[in-house]
Amino acid sequence: MPDALICDTCLAQFPVVRGVPRFVASANYAASFGLQWNRHRRTQLDSFTARPISRDRVRASTRWPDRLDGEIILEAGSGAGRFTEVLLSTGATVYSFDYSSAVDANLVSHGSSSRLCLFQADIFAIPLKRQAFDKVFCLGVLQHTPDPERAFKSLTEYVRPGGELVIDIYAKRLTALLSWKYVLRPVTTRLSSERLYRWVERTVDWSLPAAVTLRRLAGRTGARLLPIVEYSYLGLPADVNREWAVLDTFDMYAPAHDHPRTIRTVTRWFTDAGFTDIEVGRGLNGIVGRGKRP
Repeated sequence: MPDALICDTCLAQFPVVRGVPRFVASANYAASFGLQWNRHRRTQLDSFTARPISRDRVRASTRWPDRLDGEIILEAGSGAGRFTEVLLSTGATVYSFDYSSAVDANLVSHGSSSRLCLFQADIFAIPLKRQAFDKVFCLGVLQHTPDPERAFKSLTEYVRPGGELVIDIYAKRLTALLSWKYVLRPVTTRLSSERLYRWVERTVDWSLPAAVTLRRLAGRTGARLLPIVEYSYLGLPADVNREWAVLDTFDMYAPAHDHPRTIRTVTRWFTDAGFTDIEVGRGLNGIVGRGKRP
């Protein structure tokens, strides 16, 4: 791999760092994601938890078969690669990118795969050929962009005729908007990522036992009484549950952008893009949308 890529048309140069092409500046609105995913590189990998948590989410969201040999998938917003691992297990070739330095975490875990093309780029300016992918996949990302609808429209450009697009986004509903996240975000988003991460660690350490008990006694309602998230219901060991709690609590309070949407809005996105076989409904992380390019 060369030290830089040069555009044949405009002659712009893009550095290649540790074998990963970088089409964006290192400092951007997604910097907090770089911090969290490089510190929690393995936390949500199924190969680390020994539980099919990420695989189950991919299956539920996409309804794709386990084998996709010969297909080409574009993964937008890879994070540390929890879904990259699942997509690679299908036998497909995966083009995966993130706006943040989380690509470095993904590289460590999955960079040895000959079927992975990893790069750092902006969802609004993806440096790939349009209408070239059998499947375009984007989970846990759109709500964290400055303009979720424009990000969605960008993704539609890369689906080949007959190909599929699968996305999810946080659901805009009253119970969510009244949660601790939206109460505290006006303060937490003003903190540096390092300072916020330290606060999250301390908060999780003193409140996690109580959160586990409240969930056991009152289910999801009980779990929402404290300003953290935890996943004891997944059957994770205590130390791994703490890692997930720190990671996802930080993920809840740190992002510069958090823009939930309604089922009606997401359905309109697919319809306006001219997609067919549209299915939009509740999913494991809010709203899931699927559709095909004619």
